[in-house]
Amino acid sequence: MANDLMPQFKEGLAQFDLGRDERILVAVSGGPDSMALLHLFLRWDKTRIGVFHLDHGFRPEAAAEARFVADYAAQFSVPAHVTAYDINRYLEESGESKQQGARQIRYRLLRECALKEGYTRIALGHHGDDQAETVLMRLLRGSGLHGLGGIPPQRGPFIRPLLAVPKDALIAYCQAFGIPFVEDPSNFEPVYLRNKIRNELIPLLEREYNPEIARQLLRLAELARDDDLELQRQAEAILTEYSSWDWGQLVFPRTVFSGLSRSVQRRVLRALLFHYQGHLLRVDFEHIETWREYLLNQSVSQLSLPGVSVSATQDSIYVGEPAGISWEPQTMEIPGEVQAGPYLIKAEFYTTSQLPPLREGSEDFDFAALELPLLVRPRQAGDRLRPFGADYSKKVKDLLIEARIPVERRDFLPCVCDQREIIWIPGVRRGAAAPLTEDTERVLRLSFLPNPAYTLS
Repeated sequence: MANDLMPQFKEGLAQFDLGRDERILVAVSGGPDSMALLHLFLRWDKTRIGVFHLDHGFRPEAAAEARFVADYAAQFSVPAHVTAYDINRYLEESGESKQQGARQIRYRLLRECALKEGYTRIALGHHGDDQAETVLMRLLRGSGLHGLGGIPPQRGPFIRPLLAVPKDALIAYCQAFGIPFVEDPSNFEPVYLRNKIRNELIPLLEREYNPEIARQLLRLAELARDDDLELQRQAEAILTEYSSWDWGQLVFPRTVFSGLSRSVQRRVLRALLFHYQGHLLRVDFEHIETWREYLLNQSVSQLSLPGVSVSATQDSIYVGEPAGISWEPQTMEIPGEVQAGPYLIKAEFYTTSQLPPLREGSEDFDFAALELPLLVRPRQAGDRLRPFGADYSKKVKDLLIEARIPVERRDFLPCVCDQREIIWIPGVRRGAAAPLTEDTERVLRLSFLPNPAYTLS
């Protein structure tokens, strides 16, 4: 049959690597797109599918459309999950637009139904015209490469097998196979930008400029999506190699960032935000570009982005607020260890003949030259330290600034003291007290380690 879309449908499904035991929940509104999608799935394997329909209550016909979908599914003995939801009430409470609010509720209910009923995939009826409209709409809004990629064929459990099929082909398929469908009159209301693009702008472009504009927009989406994915892979690889978690913040070195191209810098910043909070809601190009300019032009910066704070020292980029973990001063047993918020201070005892090589994050002290007991405490106002090798003392505040410790972390960093003075600020400076000499017999080794009791990532 000339209008049979089964070959294109199977080609669309092939990209999703469906397992033999996977079940698919098909979202069906009753329109020609979703009814064609359902019919194709029925021909594919009706034993592995179920139907979901949302009765949104927007129009008087909504209840009849819900019955229409349920009755059609029943003809083929396919389970139909029809859910009624007062979206108008949700819109009043949330203040969201009709289209955006309805979309959020629909996707949420689809996920809940799939989880409850044991479906592993959720099939949506987005088609080629939807894709072309999306690309054009994003182009008008000034989207970058990611936005021009349009609607993704797959995101999480959601799959779109018909994304390359134009709507007129779906309508022709329904007519050829005698598939009933309903039309939503809101699709023709010019109050929505998408409808104006669909009913006014695209016909104008086809008539006056390029009769193949929809097909060209689909090609643009495919090319942009491929390039976008490649750049995203590069950014993810860079993040995997160089980013780390510390005190609940995601940290990235500025030297690496400054060596990246502008394009990859933007990608890395977007990836940092996504890894920290799991989404990029309300973050647009201007936010990323402002942040990037701060990093290139200011040695120290702090900026509020939608939903998250970002900051930078001369050495590092930080995403998120640090976990300001208060902790109390503690006396250290030797040997032993104390917990200082997200860190451990460990004390070990050696003779000079047994002393192993010094590790990073550790310092050695002449045990006999210390006045015990040792105390581990947060810094205090007016604290000073005699730097190792110096004959003067210096404000701890100045030492923390010189060490480029972020201001919000300074009050939680441990100071190790004997009964006379601060002997060590881990990660900042060793004091002049108790150096090893030829007369040293017993060595106290102090080590600065992550505290496994805290999960800050």
